[in-house]
Amino acid sequence: MTTIGEIYLISSIAIILMSYLLYLKFKSVRFIIILLGLISSLVYIVWRFTVIPTFGLSLVMGVLLIGSELIGIIQFFDFEYFSTRKYKLEKKELIDPTSKFVPSIDILICTYNEPVDLLKKTIIGAIKLNYNKEKLNVYVCDDGRRDEVKKLCEEYSINYLTRDTNEGAKAGNINNALKYIKSEFVSILDADMIAKHNFLKETMQYFLDDDNLAFVQVPQSYYNADMYQYNMITNIPNEQDLFMRDIQEARASLNAVLHVGTNAIFRRKHLDSVGGFPTFSITEDMALGMKLQSKGYNSILVNEPLVLGLSATTLEETIKQRKRWARGNLQVFKRNNPLFMKGLKLSQKIAYIDGLIYWFSSLQKIIYIIAPISYLLFGILSIKASLWELLPYYIPFLVSQMIVFKVLSPGTRNLKWSHFYETVMAPSISASILSELFSLKSVGFKVTSKDITNEKAYFQLRVILPHIILLIGTIASWFICGYFIKTGKFLPSYVILNIIWSIYNAVGIIVAIKVAYQKPMFRSSERIEIRDNFITKLYVNEKEYNIKVHDISDKGLGLQMIDYININPNDKIKIKINDLYIKCKLARKNKTFIGIQFEELNKEETIEIINLYIENLKPFYDLKRDSNNFI
Repeated sequence: MTTIGEIYLISSIAIILMSYLLYLKFKSVRFIIILLGLISSLVYIVWRFTVIPTFGLSLVMGVLLIGSELIGIIQFFDFEYFSTRKYKLEKKELIDPTSKFVPSIDILICTYNEPVDLLKKTIIGAIKLNYNKEKLNVYVCDDGRRDEVKKLCEEYSINYLTRDTNEGAKAGNINNALKYIKSEFVSILDADMIAKHNFLKETMQYFLDDDNLAFVQVPQSYYNADMYQYNMITNIPNEQDLFMRDIQEARASLNAVLHVGTNAIFRRKHLDSVGGFPTFSITEDMALGMKLQSKGYNSILVNEPLVLGLSATTLEETIKQRKRWARGNLQVFKRNNPLFMKGLKLSQKIAYIDGLIYWFSSLQKIIYIIAPISYLLFGILSIKASLWELLPYYIPFLVSQMIVFKVLSPGTRNLKWSHFYETVMAPSISASILSELFSLKSVGFKVTSKDITNEKAYFQLRVILPHIILLIGTIASWFICGYFIKTGKFLPSYVILNIIWSIYNAVGIIVAIKVAYQKPMFRSSERIEIRDNFITKLYVNEKEYNIKVHDISDKGLGLQMIDYININPNDKIKIKINDLYIKCKLARKNKTFIGIQFEELNKEETIEIINLYIENLKPFYDLKRDSNNFI
């Protein structure tokens, strides 16, 4: 006899698949797919309330699980809502950024303990911006009070600012600078964020056309591999691309762009009207953007990689960064809850609440991992249903989510990698969230290290230990469950569901452990491939050769031979870069490729090399919105 569940399963899957096939020919059918995703989610969650265990610890686990699933469904609804928003930004740019009529702007480069060589590239990027130099003022705001940074600023004829204390961390550092600078606009850059030459040309015109515009945000794009790309596979987007490029664009359609702490330009009078940067949170950026929007000011996203920086390259540094973001977001909500903030529209409040819910997804993932282990080890049920009772409602829910993701996601994320990313971060972020909720150990602002090198591979045991414990618990639960089945203590119908569930979780945990195995990192400076056919002159013991420049760093060049060159380590080597002849030494060589290392560069040579570096700077992953190779 056919049950209601079976009828629902067959009919819903047929409708969902037919809708998707229609969508492939008629894109206007997209709204039907979104509606089906909404309906299947509601049907599933309503059914789930009917199978919550009603006794003892199983009731507790059941309530925790249903609460977690509600969080996931709310996030899914928000994703559908945001992804259907159309962000229409007319492209504008300054016709002549060097004109004497352009407004004045101060560039603030915030630093604490970053390497001077890293900071130097950001400084050169700022002074080489395509803008009227009389209207452009560059400041390094050094909270590390370092003599070498002060000397660097003197060498490149830019302004150096510091203070006696680190009160208020980065926000306090910026507020200190605001006491001294006077321009109409101010731009904030982190020490590793290098502005492309057209940064101001592509952004400033929006301010000139809208006096109510408070800030323009540019996404954080990364020219190095993040830890997933480096330690696992390269052909995936940066883990932050979904938020920086896609969610931010959806938020922009609601005038709810999140200021991300760097890569932004502010109108000074609007910034002053809200008292500068808030110092009550370690994520001052979110709080500032929200305050400006609550005052009725506009914010926009120029969704182009105009400023590029370094992604955290190890699991330890990435976790440190995300824990800071999580706690900082909670601090903002404790002090300035957007639900009760006057001036914010309902759509803006939804955007900010969704940002908060995101951080609770780590707690959700931990519950998802613990739930099947609890049953297989101790018989604590979280769902009072067998696999066969679950599937008729879960399969339409899952299939519709997968199709909605495929239709709405522009190629920066899918469900598989969402599972991996969330599993990697879940234990650490959950601990951070609980600590902040219950006002436990306080965490100050900690700069994320992005210049890490290591000659040998190593395993980051300390940060991945929770995952190892969870994996051991998962595997142990399989064996112990087998014993319980043999003795008749467990119902096989519940066991199958929890075994499959725990296998799914185990895959994510194994990926997390794999990411913790850090490959060697020999270079402290990223090599950037030269995009154009750059042919120049190489001189070996005064003999001239034509050579193709393949890649560049601030330390040297990779060269592709055009004709064979007999070159040895002790030879005198120079290379022509524009009108400069730069002394080098041989670093490596094979049949067709030469690696050369610069000898000590003077200021003029450094600017020329870094300028070429910046001209060729691009994201490590070339984000294509119709990409189908992220699987």
